[in-house]
Amino acid sequence: MTATLHALGCGRSAGAYYTDDPNREARPRTRDNYYSQGGSGTWWSRGSTIVRNGAPVDTETFRDLCAGVDPRTGKPLVRGAGQQHRAGWDITFSTPKTFGILWAAGTPQQRAVLERIQQEAVDQALQFMVSERLVEVRLGAGGRSREAPADISVAKFPHFTSREGDPACHTHSVLLNLASHGKRVLTVEPKRTYRWQLVLGSAFRTALAQKLCEIGCALRPAGRDQFEIAGIPEAMIKHFSRRSQQIKACVGNDASAAEKEIANLSTRRSKVTVPTEMELEERWKREFATFDIDPWTAVLEAGRAPRLQQSPEITPDFDPPEIPGITCVATAASTLLRTESVLTRKALLHRSFVEAALHGHSIETVYNEIANLEAAEKLVRLDQSQAGQHWTTPAIAAEEAKLLRLVAQRVPGSWFKSEAVEAALSAAPRLSEEQRQAIRLAASTDPVCLLEAGAGTGKTTLIKGAVDAARRSDLKVIGLAPSWVAADELSCSAGIEAVAIARFRHELASGQRSIPDANTVIIVDEAGMVGTRDMAAIFEAATIGSSPGELNRSPKILLSGDRRQLASVGGGSAMKAVSDIIGRKATLSRVLRQSVDWQRAASVVMAQGDSQAGLRTYAEHGSLDLIAGRKAALERAIEAWQEFRRSHGDDVLIVTRRNRDAVALNLIARDILRQDGQIRGDDLRVRAVDRDDVPGPFLLAIGDKLRFGETLRQHGIRNGTRGTIEKCWRSGDGFAHIGIRLEDGRLIQGPWSGFVDQRRRRNSGVPKVVHAIAGSAYSAQGRTASATVHYIGSATDARETYVALTRHRHDARIVVESQRLDAACRGHQADPRNPAARSAMLERLFDEAGRYHEKANVVDFAADRLEFIEKGALWGPKSKGILNILAAFNTSRRLEEVACSVSGRAHDLAAYLRQFVTSFLPDRKMPASVRSILTKVQSYAHRQSKPKLHLQKRFVAYEYER
Repeated sequence: MTATLHALGCGRSAGAYYTDDPNREARPRTRDNYYSQGGSGTWWSRGSTIVRNGAPVDTETFRDLCAGVDPRTGKPLVRGAGQQHRAGWDITFSTPKTFGILWAAGTPQQRAVLERIQQEAVDQALQFMVSERLVEVRLGAGGRSREAPADISVAKFPHFTSREGDPACHTHSVLLNLASHGKRVLTVEPKRTYRWQLVLGSAFRTALAQKLCEIGCALRPAGRDQFEIAGIPEAMIKHFSRRSQQIKACVGNDASAAEKEIANLSTRRSKVTVPTEMELEERWKREFATFDIDPWTAVLEAGRAPRLQQSPEITPDFDPPEIPGITCVATAASTLLRTESVLTRKALLHRSFVEAALHGHSIETVYNEIANLEAAEKLVRLDQSQAGQHWTTPAIAAEEAKLLRLVAQRVPGSWFKSEAVEAALSAAPRLSEEQRQAIRLAASTDPVCLLEAGAGTGKTTLIKGAVDAARRSDLKVIGLAPSWVAADELSCSAGIEAVAIARFRHELASGQRSIPDANTVIIVDEAGMVGTRDMAAIFEAATIGSSPGELNRSPKILLSGDRRQLASVGGGSAMKAVSDIIGRKATLSRVLRQSVDWQRAASVVMAQGDSQAGLRTYAEHGSLDLIAGRKAALERAIEAWQEFRRSHGDDVLIVTRRNRDAVALNLIARDILRQDGQIRGDDLRVRAVDRDDVPGPFLLAIGDKLRFGETLRQHGIRNGTRGTIEKCWRSGDGFAHIGIRLEDGRLIQGPWSGFVDQRRRRNSGVPKVVHAIAGSAYSAQGRTASATVHYIGSATDARETYVALTRHRHDARIVVESQRLDAACRGHQADPRNPAARSAMLERLFDEAGRYHEKANVVDFAADRLEFIEKGALWGPKSKGILNILAAFNTSRRLEEVACSVSGRAHDLAAYLRQFVTSFLPDRKMPASVRSILTKVQSYAHRQSKPKLHLQKRFVAYEYER
């Protein structure tokens, strides 16, 4: 039950060519004859300029418009009309299976009601598509400009059965590649429709759900943001889902939409073999009789039943829901804001429609609630668009402003003793010059120091050196990290007290920990994964007030991490925000971890943000396998793991993206370890909750390596802790017991049901544990191994690629399940039945690896950054190209000092500043004050030749913007 999008063929002949082909429906690019023959189509149009809204679809008119030709005159409507003109796009809106079952079991009157509901929902979805400007027209030279059309034309063809003769209500909505704009007819640009495909489907489901609730139906969640009509048993749903079962049998439950489409083409039978109308009616009647239940009676009874109100799961959290309430938008926004500081329109509408559909609310209800939350200032708009595109909340904006204010207001001080720093450097002769300079920066008078270290560049060694210098300076050192795994790693490697940030905040709030004094250095490791709220709490705890005239000294803060590895779990990119304020940072770029030259080079380019180039390097050196089929790809990943184990022992990681892939790999790897004798004894069958928070069967035996997914205070086990089973047995009362040796050497014994967070209500009594041979990129973050196998079974991205390919010291192998890549590439071929070339699949994979997303900060949208930092003000007059004179004077002085201190690349600085200014201030409108600044910088660039200070261009840009 969703909206799917397919491109049609070209020209009028696209449908006529297949008129006599009984298998013509199997070709998604040539569907027009199928549409016009399959049912009574009607036109949908916003302004009736090309076709009349609600009029029946005439086959000849439809074909002419597919060719871009005026049916009345035969003249071209657009450039390129004719056989090479793209006909349009098929947007198929599919209802839930229970809707189709209800339609098939209904009387003619009941069917008419459901058909009306279906078409009204399609109409609302199409109106949503237009209102949100998901369809645009191309204007200007080369069609580079995009504008909303005045009118679009959509041919709607309702269908009610699948190729197997099962009830399957769906509507093919053919968006023609024609749209009116003023007095012209132009071609359509559907890129936004593709990008918003999920949102469009959720809008259709919302409209459909509202109409169903109006006739007395109740709805229930069906997983993956879908719903089904309550009352119809699962056995009946499965019986009438023959087509989906065929597709699942072909590609599995986890297949992508493209894979399912290819499977749909390869397994479908000819339409001529589908039973006729009367045969189907008789067959359905016999099949319904076997269930001894009337679907309409069951559905209406379920609709009259009182709805149970479930109490929400209560979990300890410092940050309650951002927007109180249980309405659809409040729930959606609060859910999204747990991991983001800024809401996009696309994400908010999608999540809100999902919530609205389950409660039978309308699309209009969602829009109204967003407007009401804006009016009540519970949602704060961050842009000046007619319809808001980005939002945050006052609390998040205030928290971010507080963080930036605390960073900006910190004053320099003398924490480290110079002789202590030099002694620490002398005691570590193996430090590189890059690491030594970073330690000197960490020991400087700056109150906040940023140590940005790419994967494998020696960050641990750097931190150990900084800790040694701090101790020689009689300073206390506290380590913080976003997870207990990272905190324990920091504690072991640096020899300091280190705790998870959540624990640090809890201890401060409860009075269990005193506020750090001025003689303290706080090291925040993996700072790139720290959210805005956590970072603000750290800086607030490390800020000591002072009386007037008294020297203000607070603890020194060292932030260590890499923004290009895994993003923060919480909202915002705190490390980026802090980096923009402090300007200076030390960067470790020399990779030390990998022993092979080309692998080190790949790590360097990935640390610089080009994960695509890194992945290409591994492919060029023969370290990437494309394997068709999930089963074969999993087996190849295990083969690679075994090959590495023969060379490197058990110090081999398997890194995946999806937890379900890790589960499958763990089960196969267990069989290998059992054959090798590392896993012994009979399997003990128990239940466990996986990383997707789903309970299921779990196998235990002596030698199994496990990873805990939650903190267990009663056993002193932290989230992410690993251990090996040394004992497992069932007691006389039938309860399972284990003895597990943890990584720290402790042996913990007890009943299996006792390894549960006692505060957890959901799935209480079931441990949250997974096998630890294979794991996701998040579980591998911070780990190092001799070799790594990276299994790619779903769409990847730059962060995952970077993390997975920088864990190893000696070798890495990438195994890619290529069926989804093949299916995605076929969708862009002239004939999707032909397999995609290996080069095309690789390019698709490389494109995925180049996708990098950094979480947005509120300050990025502030009209005046200084005003936002000082007062938390987001609003202000738009810039009209006039520079404030005082700001220009102060900026001029700053940039004169900058120009005096930069290296021989000062010419680049001058050019960069001019490019930066002209990006928002046209050269012809540039005031004399701005020209003066640029001239001074350029003149100093000519005079200065010796470097005195390493300065980042980003900092210069930020200073100018101020």
